[in-house]
Amino acid sequence: MRTQHQPIMGGVGGRSRIADNEWHYLADPEQNPEFFEHMTEPVQVQFLGKNWDEGPWIMPNKFGPGVKADRHAHNHATIYYITKGSMTFNDGSGWYQEGDLRWIEAFNEYGPEEAGPDGVEFLLISAGPIDVLWEDGDHHIVKG
Repeated sequence: MRTQHQPIMGGVGGRSRIADNEWHYLADPEQNPEFFEHMTEPVQVQFLGKNWDEGPWIMPNKFGPGVKADRHAHNHATIYYITKGSMTFNDGSGWYQEGDLRWIEAFNEYGPEEAGPDGVEFLLISAGPIDVLWEDGDHHIVKG
């Protein structure tokens, strides 16, 4: 995974641009095909933090039109900031549009996540390294 990260202010911060980074899969489809059994199609992401161990854990995501990810939770509190398109979490909170922000506490299940008719792009911001805890008990530990 290639991330363009520039240290700033004597190494106490950093800068990254989505346009300068490559999109990739959260898991390798050949090594982890079971991960993708929980999605209607593979979803591409980026990692914009310094590194996976230190964070910050900021991941742009792209879902194609109507793409769904099964009901799941994450091991840390997460924030979703919708930058393009729309999505629902099928949890009674409705549809989120460009500019909307949603947060959820760690270990709270929701979903399936579902992109709108034009797809969705969003920033997923996590309080720690992101693991995916699928409702059926599958646990995917993400390694940066």
